[in-house]
Amino acid sequence: MPERRFDGRRLRSARTAAGFTQTGLSKALGVSRSAVTTWEKGRGPDPERLPAIAEVLNWDLNSLFPRAGAPDLADLRCDAGFAQYEIEKLVRGKDAARCAERGVRRLTPALASAFADAYGVSEAELRAAEDRSFGDGGAPGGAAPADEKDTPIPTTLAEKITYLLEQTYSGAQEPPSDADIAHGINKAAGSPVITAAGVEDLRTGVVTEASAVIREGLAETFGVTAFFFQPDDLTIVRTIVEGLQTLKLVRSGDIQHIATRGIGPEGLPAELLAAVNDLVANLPELNRPEPGKPDGDTPAR
Repeated sequence: MPERRFDGRRLRSARTAAGFTQTGLSKALGVSRSAVTTWEKGRGPDPERLPAIAEVLNWDLNSLFPRAGAPDLADLRCDAGFAQYEIEKLVRGKDAARCAERGVRRLTPALASAFADAYGVSEAELRAAEDRSFGDGGAPGGAAPADEKDTPIPTTLAEKITYLLEQTYSGAQEPPSDADIAHGINKAAGSPVITAAGVEDLRTGVVTEASAVIREGLAETFGVTAFFFQPDDLTIVRTIVEGLQTLKLVRSGDIQHIATRGIGPEGLPAELLAAVNDLVANLPELNRPEPGKPDGDTPAR
């Protein structure tokens, strides 16, 4: 996803040139003044907000927030100003945007037409964007997703929940339902603090904020550090995402590609490396003989 480049200083300059105070811009956009302050300090808004910001400031979207490369489906959605749950509600296609954007399931002809109309593009442009979401030359009806190392780092609460649901459960493993997640959160909290409907609202982005108790319960339920669900800990999120992708390669036996995943010079945390080493040591497909025994004589584990 070639996301638009956000520059807080450029936004501040555009706001000043347009004659807006931070309070004035926040009122025009229907957000808090603190949100505008945060943006101008460099932490950008959700990408679907960028078109509205450019319009209020009377700037061309591509000039204020440029993008390198052709858009994929997520880019078209954001450029039209829709969150995932909003477009899915509009076209009456549950999970259609999420699955298509992540290269899981292509849009039906009827949905493609509806999405194109909502985004203000032709069906040909929509299908071209869909191809990019599925990777170059993606085959209709279930092509493999783009390389995981290009997967955007989840930043919103909804994206983090969805990421863990999609990336930490594979094969015969069934991801937990909204009711399961609610049960886990309530168990961790020691009292009923959320319902299945509440979890669905968080997962789909209808509700974007959660209390510390719920964030900690989510972390406990998914088995990740509580920092993963904190809004300002992008470094922690990036580390966990890289770790999950690495563990996925190990579980699939594709360990020869681990070194090429762009892991920084600081490497992975010691705890993660220990987990990787343990998985490698117990992978039956490696079929490594025990010392002193010829190949093929390794006893079954």
